[in-house]
Amino acid sequence: MKLFAFTIDLEADYGGVVNQYEIFKDPEKIEEVLSTLHSIDVKITVFTVGEIFELFPGIIKIFEKYDCEFEVHSYSHNLNCPDSEIEIEKSRGAYFNYFNRYPAGYRAPQGRISFQGIKLLEKHGFLYDSSIFPSYFPNPFRYLFHNKQIHFHSDFKILEIPLTSVSPFRLTLSISYIKLLGIRLFKKPALPEVICFDSHLHDFIHNEKSFGQLPLFWKMIYSRNKFMGMNYCKTFLEQVKREGYRFCYMSEIYNLHMRSGVIKTDKGEQD
Repeated sequence: MKLFAFTIDLEADYGGVVNQYEIFKDPEKIEEVLSTLHSIDVKITVFTVGEIFELFPGIIKIFEKYDCEFEVHSYSHNLNCPDSEIEIEKSRGAYFNYFNRYPAGYRAPQGRISFQGIKLLEKHGFLYDSSIFPSYFPNPFRYLFHNKQIHFHSDFKILEIPLTSVSPFRLTLSISYIKLLGIRLFKKPALPEVICFDSHLHDFIHNEKSFGQLPLFWKMIYSRNKFMGMNYCKTFLEQVKREGYRFCYMSEIYNLHMRSGVIKTDKGEQD
């Protein structure tokens, strides 16, 4: 079965490089993005920075309108402590206060998950993590040759669902990479049976105020095809539909692998 999980990291503009929420001031554009995705039957899992549940409940309600699934993406997107206990606890608490239930999944900012972070996720009742980019960016020396398959972390019950990368260049399947490198490069590689795809609002919505505050390097990166996010996204999604993929939530991938009985671990396979 070919499964495609579309995820959005809901955070401050440009991944926290600009620590403000200017894009949230244009809810009509957010709704336009979600409406377009919904029209092609995409199921969306939103990894949400915890403070957004408290500061911008109206934005959460827009996502709820389109049947999105929510998990957490730390509490404040602080890159100095992306998987600390306080970030994990506060994100979990903010989620509970909004939904009256606890989250199942966690994604650390920029994929900065550690052994201690996995241990804390298990301690606080999380079922899965989806932080690891087994690619050159953003943590090449830590995760470049990490297990690309869905697997249990060694000595833990936490299931890791890595973001999908494609060989031979280990490029992360995300709108950011597609905009940077061009859609043609992502039409050629063979895709795995299960895809965890990444995106952000700034991939689809250009906010000039936030863009203007980016350092020069990041302006160059985000200038590439900066108005082509949704067009490229639709082209890629139409491609995977033709190849027989079914859109699903991250929770469906978790449940399927837990029911399968055989899941890879960092050490091999587990019955």
